[in-house]
Amino acid sequence: MDGPKRGGREIEVGVEVELEIVKRFAELGYQVQPDVVDLLRQYQLEQGVGINEIAEWVAKSLDSSSIFVISGEKIAELIKQQQQQQHRAPKQRRAPPGIVKSFSNSGNSVQQGDFLQHFISRYEEIGGIIKRRMNSSQIRFVRNTRTDEDVSVVGMVSSVNKTARGNLLVDLEDPSGHIPVVIPPHNEVIPDEVIGVTGTLTRSGYLFAHRLVYPDVPLHKSASAQSSLPLASSCEDEEPEYALFISDMHVGSYTFREDAWDSFVDWLREEARSRGIDIGYLIVAGDIVDGIGVYPGQENDLAIADIEEQYKTAARCLRRIPGGIHVVLAPGNHDAVRSAEPQPPLYEDFQRFFSSDTCFVSNPAYIKIGSRIVLIYHGQSFDDFVNSVSRLNYSKPEDMMVEMLRRRHIAPIYGNSVSIIPDGHDYGVINPIPDILHCGHTHTVGIARYRDVLLINSGTWQSQTQYQKKRGISPVVGCATLVELSQMKTKVLDFGKGRGKGKGREG
Repeated sequence: MDGPKRGGREIEVGVEVELEIVKRFAELGYQVQPDVVDLLRQYQLEQGVGINEIAEWVAKSLDSSSIFVISGEKIAELIKQQQQQQHRAPKQRRAPPGIVKSFSNSGNSVQQGDFLQHFISRYEEIGGIIKRRMNSSQIRFVRNTRTDEDVSVVGMVSSVNKTARGNLLVDLEDPSGHIPVVIPPHNEVIPDEVIGVTGTLTRSGYLFAHRLVYPDVPLHKSASAQSSLPLASSCEDEEPEYALFISDMHVGSYTFREDAWDSFVDWLREEARSRGIDIGYLIVAGDIVDGIGVYPGQENDLAIADIEEQYKTAARCLRRIPGGIHVVLAPGNHDAVRSAEPQPPLYEDFQRFFSSDTCFVSNPAYIKIGSRIVLIYHGQSFDDFVNSVSRLNYSKPEDMMVEMLRRRHIAPIYGNSVSIIPDGHDYGVINPIPDILHCGHTHTVGIARYRDVLLINSGTWQSQTQYQKKRGISPVVGCATLVELSQMKTKVLDFGKGRGKGKGREG
């Protein structure tokens, strides 16, 4: 009646596997009925796959917002669907994202000299770009030049002040020395950036500037790197390839918009599939969870006050994304990694809650999806840009992203909002030039094109908190930016204004 009896060791191994199945599903937030264990144990033996892979497959196939106890009938249905799909012509999954540049947590102690090397690295790399565009001399030689002659120098801005007449008085330095530069007030100069200056030297030793040169990204990339332009399809029948860009989920907050997320998942599972939109990648630019102790009084805004539980819940949200979509996660200032940049990828203690094929990268990071290079940066330096340049504000994040590209640095201002861990090379220099610059942090949506670079800031999944209300931050909630990677066409999908609609705005 019960089939062949198992030997003692076989019974022991079987019990261990069954306990492991129950434990793994519990970690994913599910309870399983006894017949589920038998079905999955048999499925594991037939398919030769691990328990983790089985659990993740089941979790991705379920609607986690309505199912908490898994029945044998549901598992049998999923196995039948899987077997039916295996008999169809399989659709080739997109290649996983390639990590071009991601910064690890070295764990080395930081010495004072490391900061000096950090800024020398910045000067050499960005200064080298400017020097290819103008003939310049070292500052120590310029100071000995005859007066009333035009001279050109490249240096780092060590301070910015105003003269009595409203001009900018900038102290510019290079490894050979420093020089005071008077710059007309309509220019926007910020501390710690590297610029080129052409001007006239006065008898008093001041350089009066009449031209500034920035290390700006070129108007057009070289033919060998012109990948942000539309690409000719290698085959007329080749299907378009899409990527989705989101940021600032803030799972764990009372104001996390679970209804908007449900609409997003429904759109992916139903409408996107029915319309043949082949989405290969989902890129998340930080603040996956709301974190603990990030701002004063945050404990009053938390629905989940335990950081592990926040990440477990975030993992459950992301497991609902249909299989076949590669998920890339970068941290932000709310995530449980060091606050100093570059922030390393999520620690392994938290990575284990997510699907095993999730791609974890640092903040910032460069990845390749399809033929495109994407620079992911959460965007905490936006705070410094807003405080330093009066015309910039959080409602138009794309304007600040343009300034990053003009200065070839994602966080040029040192010592204010952004702290750093130097490692001998300045992580913030923008090199290579990306096809897509993807940021978050502002909780607002901004899409623009600057020269050959597509700029994306995709808003948030968190409605306004009391802290944000006091600071005048009005979030744009529940948006995802859809990009067709060949032609670089964009569409902002809005899931925050009614369930299941997925209203779009072309970009």
